[in-house]
Amino acid sequence: MDSDGYSSEIFTLLRQFFPLLISLLDDVLAVALARFGCHVPWLEKIMPFVFSGVTLYVVIHAGKVIYEFWQRKRHFPSPPNVSSLQ
Repeated sequence: MDSDGYSSEIFTLLRQFFPLLISLLDDVLAVALARFGCHVPWLEKIMPFVFSGVTLYVVIHAGKVIYEFWQRKRHFPSPPNVSSLQ
């Protein structure tokens, strides 16, 4: 088995989910610090911006995937439905 192939796939997957991981880390940090009684005002202020950025990234990425799907479907139309009983 080629371990280099797996590492490139893992790197690609992490790169695609990087904004989501940052958002999750931001939330985990805020909750963990709040449980210890430590409130960090700047962290609470940037949370909406991080959430907005991740939402924008997901919308743009989903739009790109949907656009590519429709482009492939238009270039390669499905064959007509032919019954095997004819």
